[in-house]
Amino acid sequence: MLTTLHYADGLNTARDNAFRVGYAKAFKLQPDVYAVQGYDAAQMLAVGLAAAKGDIGKKAEFTAAIEKAKIDSPRGTFTMSKSHNPVQDIYLRKVDGKENKLVSTAIKGLADPARGCRM
Repeated sequence: MLTTLHYADGLNTARDNAFRVGYAKAFKLQPDVYAVQGYDAAQMLAVGLAAAKGDIGKKAEFTAAIEKAKIDSPRGTFTMSKSHNPVQDIYLRKVDGKENKLVSTAIKGLADPARGCRM
């Protein structure tokens, strides 16, 4: 079976390899797409909090920093779209046992067109 998603097993980038090794050591299992999304969310939070100097009341500074950020993710570097969704690569994956192995990059830098978004 072939599927598409923003993450695949075996991307074989330095960031993904380090993430997978660290995750496996910490949790004694391989990371899945949800682990990657959690990791990315923590990176985005760190960017926003640094810009706001830890003051969560500074929402404008927090948001502006995330809007301008380049997130170095295990799934590949991404930015945020106008609608605050990731502008990211989408991978074609082949289900092989318990893995979703990379076949190819289906789409580079896919952005949500934000139709109807008022942001």
